[in-house]
Amino acid sequence: MMREKIEREKKGVKKGYKGNKIIKKGEKIKMGKNSIIKCFLIFIYTLLLTSCDVSSISGPEECDSGGYLTISAPSLEVDGNGYYQMYFNTDYVQTFTTLNAETGRDYEKLAWQSNKEILISGEWTQLVNGSSYTNDYGLGHSVLGVWEVFVGDTIKVWCGYTNDCGFHKLDSLEVIIY
Repeated sequence: MMREKIEREKKGVKKGYKGNKIIKKGEKIKMGKNSIIKCFLIFIYTLLLTSCDVSSISGPEECDSGGYLTISAPSLEVDGNGYYQMYFNTDYVQTFTTLNAETGRDYEKLAWQSNKEILISGEWTQLVNGSSYTNDYGLGHSVLGVWEVFVGDTIKVWCGYTNDCGFHKLDSLEVIIY
């Protein structure tokens, strides 16, 4: 085997040669066209095997604006004006409460935002987690965390989502920090 290789090298058999026969220019191009056609057919075959049904490409056939959005802070008390009351715990740097969102729709991505931010290590940070998902029952959760500098402020928190048909839902609540 090694001798054959050395003999071929001595005879000058290199790239462009097929054994001892020179490949003609047209044959090389024809070989390239066959490779392109084979690749194209493999691509089409793969596309047919892995393609989706029409409804997954164009979206659901019937759209409804179903669902709703109601957010709450279940561990906080509500005053007569509808504001939630949160008492800052001075034993800690930050005080937290859980926020709930009820949508009536499972597996919706929720976006959360507050009207206040805090500067931490040179970065402005929201007081609520930016996103969450609803569970099987259409319930989602986030956390509101406040620092002592917010005592006396009213923080407004928004939550929203857009369903598969493009309908937007939005709700908000306000929390007074004591």
